[in-house]
Amino acid sequence: MAITELSLDSTQHLVQRSRAGDESAFAALVEAHQSAVFGTVLRLVYDREVAAEVSNRAFFKAYEHLASFDESRPLRAWLLRIAANEALNELRSRRRDAAHTLGGAEAEIELEQISGAPDPGEIVSRRERSDEIRDAVSRLPEPQRVAVVLRYFADLAYGDIAELTQQSVNNVGVTLLRARERLRRDLERQGVATDGLP
Repeated sequence: MAITELSLDSTQHLVQRSRAGDESAFAALVEAHQSAVFGTVLRLVYDREVAAEVSNRAFFKAYEHLASFDESRPLRAWLLRIAANEALNELRSRRRDAAHTLGGAEAEIELEQISGAPDPGEIVSRRERSDEIRDAVSRLPEPQRVAVVLRYFADLAYGDIAELTQQSVNNVGVTLLRARERLRRDLERQGVATDGLP
């Protein structure tokens, strides 16, 4: 059974055990966060194989630097920052090498778990809307797409996004504003409801 969420105490305990060399403790941390890490990377690189490789590199890097992790901060955010940084490095490398193009395998947006007995029609409708939003995000210019993924999928703060993308916090805000406007226009053109969008 997959671990979906760890309590703060469990996380701290697993981090301490991992620092002491307990590989099974780190494996539990990976299991708890692998879906979020892989999902974030996939939305940035749009290639499942590359996303798997980048996610593995991110977890390896996290393991190597676990001693520097500040336990007063959320582990998930720390892992997502590492993963996003690795994904951005991959994108920069692709641009430099010009050997790959963006757009590989389609990303999947995980739907929120619906409580109770869901209406099948609503599930289909939500999935279609998620697909349309995913497609609209994939059409954004790369700087806007990266900012949207880091902010709304990885839930990183503006300061973290600024550091990862090497720009000012104000520029991140402007980029996100333009991305939201573009997404809204794109979705409205397709007749997709934009209520609930950030």
